[in-house]
Amino acid sequence: MMYATADNLTNERALPKTLHCHQLNEVRLLQPLRPVEFAEDEYPRIEYHRRQQQFWDPIRLALFTLAIVAITGITIGIVTHFVVEDDKSFYYLASFQVTNIKYKENYGIRSSREFIERSHQIERMMSRIFRRSSGVGRFIKSHVIKISPDEQGINILIVLMFRYPSTDSAERIKKKIERTLYQSLKIKQLPLTINIPSFSLTPIDSKKMRNLLNSRCGIRMSSSNIPLPASSSTERIVQGRETAMEGEWPWQASLQLIGAGHQCGATLISNTWLLTAAHCFWKNRDPSKWIATFGTTITPPLIKRSVGKIIIHEEYHRDSNENDIALAQLTTRVEFSNVVQRVCLPDSSMKLPPKTSVFVTGFGSIVDDGPTQNKLRQARVETIGSDVCNRKDVYDGLITPGMLCAGFMEGKIDACKGDSGGPLVYDNRDIWYIVGIVSWGQSCALPNKPGVYTRVTKYRDWITSKTGL
Repeated sequence: MMYATADNLTNERALPKTLHCHQLNEVRLLQPLRPVEFAEDEYPRIEYHRRQQQFWDPIRLALFTLAIVAITGITIGIVTHFVVEDDKSFYYLASFQVTNIKYKENYGIRSSREFIERSHQIERMMSRIFRRSSGVGRFIKSHVIKISPDEQGINILIVLMFRYPSTDSAERIKKKIERTLYQSLKIKQLPLTINIPSFSLTPIDSKKMRNLLNSRCGIRMSSSNIPLPASSSTERIVQGRETAMEGEWPWQASLQLIGAGHQCGATLISNTWLLTAAHCFWKNRDPSKWIATFGTTITPPLIKRSVGKIIIHEEYHRDSNENDIALAQLTTRVEFSNVVQRVCLPDSSMKLPPKTSVFVTGFGSIVDDGPTQNKLRQARVETIGSDVCNRKDVYDGLITPGMLCAGFMEGKIDACKGDSGGPLVYDNRDIWYIVGIVSWGQSCALPNKPGVYTRVTKYRDWITSKTGL
């Protein structure tokens, strides 16, 4: 991102922030309280007089009985935990025909509005069917993999995820799922008409499930191969904090100059293409001098790749920060996994109203002009309308249609130096889209000076023209 200095303000322009990028603010953690120690001689011993009594008096008998009941209860709980509560994940690939929907050409484009909206409708229907009807098991999630044409409508390929006791078998659970589905199709009023004979369900292992989901973008996976919901991040963010787990932001990359270290962030949008800011390459456009790394730490990196090509927007203007967008192509593709994954590119028609909750991540400093952070940081911010951002007391008309403001008018939470080129992402039903690229701003986290990001939807066609994505 780029930030304005005092000299910039006299020109009423903010200089590119290649080495003055947006950064996340940090909250200091309180030191844990230490236990207070007391000397034994501060507390005199008290001698209690005992009186002779029979061991099995009523009080002792009652206490003994309660102890036996408690021990029995604990034992039952432990047995229940290991026998019943020791759940495991079960995955199924389902396919079926929907007869009351006509196929649209954009169903074949996973990033299209048509595919997204139809997928969400199908996934909501599956949740409605299974959420309350999975018996002793638990429905986790579904993900539409493919929508294809059919003579009578459309064909759906979808992954279903469940948690059941580990003592169950995949085949027995399959019969439960089929029974639940058939009953629902006969009884409930569903928005889509499913041709029952066309329905098929196949158990798959976690590797097959992961490979299928890799064909979809914007999905974050936990170590147990269960998708992470948006709330897993929301609950951990307070004015910028270290990311909590591997794979929480699997599309984040670090762009580094060989011999000079981290310069900018970038976002994985395919297994070979990174999306970043044009101003990151202002001083050096030679791809052979750059590398990209992945993982939650810069050192050591999880994965390292060389950069083979750099494409900067033809109309990038450093003085006005317009068209601050670039692409970097890796020489060797990365393999998608739980911890490395691509983000979704938004449809050009996607609109985010003011105060929409979005997330920014990066390795940048936590104070203006501070050092790069080795561990990836994250912060929740909110979108701010261009009308507000263009006020005289904010950025005084410098925000163009290709820019997006995000942060808080009171400041405190922001991106900063070293975060430039990194992602601003939006969650839409646990599918994540890149909506902004950290671009510029005045200093870091000042009141009335929110972060300014390249608005990705404005450049959707440009990205496609260069990458085919």
